[in-house]
Amino acid sequence: MKKILLSSATLIGIFLLTSAAANAQQMKMKATGPEVAELKLGTSVQDREIAGADSTFKMGEKVYAWMRVTHASGDSVTVTWKHADMTQSTTVYIGSNSWRTWVYKTMTASGEWTVSISTQSGKVLKELTFTVK
Repeated sequence: MKKILLSSATLIGIFLLTSAAANAQQMKMKATGPEVAELKLGTSVQDREIAGADSTFKMGEKVYAWMRVTHASGDSVTVTWKHADMTQSTTVYIGSNSWRTWVYKTMTASGEWTVSISTQSGKVLKELTFTVK
């Protein structure tokens, strides 16, 4: 009987130490804050990767902003499309500490565009400029 109690106590201790280590690692990752490890533009997404990568697109074409965000599990980022005096933003949920996701916008005006990824507090993490003809 003592052996079983000792084994149970040992297992509980190991579980608590493992949980504490996992929480410490997660807190460390959160402390660095969200990062955009990759940001790419293209005409579609296939197999969770950007396809038709380019920096020049056509009027009426969908432009996909594909990103890999790290250190942001459970957070969200804001994707903002800008052209002249027009701005459109979308909030994207980040589900793990290395998360690939994408958004798209149909191009409605020619000229220079910018897409930026920012934290909820407004800090710009990454930005790309592209042209619509």
